[in-house]
Amino acid sequence: MRMIQTMQFTGYQQLLRLQLLMLTAAVALLAAKPVFAEAPPRVRGVVTGVNDDSIAVKERDGSTVTLKTGDDTAYAYVVPSSLDAIKVNDFVGTAVKGPIKSMVAVELVIIPESMRAGRISYYGWDPLPDPAAGPTSGTTATSMTNGLVSNVSPVPRKLTNTSMTNGIVSAENGGVAGLTLTVSYDGGSKSFRIAVPPAAPITRFEVADRSAVAIGSSVFIKTNPGNQAGLVTVGKGVTPPM
Repeated sequence: MRMIQTMQFTGYQQLLRLQLLMLTAAVALLAAKPVFAEAPPRVRGVVTGVNDDSIAVKERDGSTVTLKTGDDTAYAYVVPSSLDAIKVNDFVGTAVKGPIKSMVAVELVIIPESMRAGRISYYGWDPLPDPAAGPTSGTTATSMTNGLVSNVSPVPRKLTNTSMTNGIVSAENGGVAGLTLTVSYDGGSKSFRIAVPPAAPITRFEVADRSAVAIGSSVFIKTNPGNQAGLVTVGKGVTPPM
């Protein structure tokens, strides 16, 4: 009887040792792998770490997220542009506020041909600062539009009353107050009309590679499922406004 009890106790000890070894191995395996925070669809911030297969970004709210990178990750510079640079047949991505029948651009980026594939014409976007309302106004709800510019029209300034030495007259102010774009999509069968005020940030993408990313870079990253960085855009002379 005592021998049976001894054998049972020895077996129990061996089982405990085996469970302890398995637990130790699991902890070591977790420690060896990078921890990837749950990433939102879009990440904005400053790069704090870069290695062969990941990028760490400190977001604007102070939190840090680590994204995996690989062969499917695309890279681009974001460079300053202007209203004058927008031409017919440019492909643009525009964050807009307001209803679909009265869109006003909050920001606009000119997109090269090699980066146009797969872009959806209209979908929900994130709250963004409203440049027309001043730097301390907070954010406004936006949607994202993508399409080909089919028409560019200057917006004339409104008529205003002006004082003359001999009385009050109505006169037209010279110059423009932004642009109105007609942006076509679905093969040109449909279009948006988008007012672009002078205060809206205008940028353009330039295709880049992994070497564009460095610690301290200002970035905007579109993520894919699995905490994968899909498109990493790096500010070059500008903080990505998206």
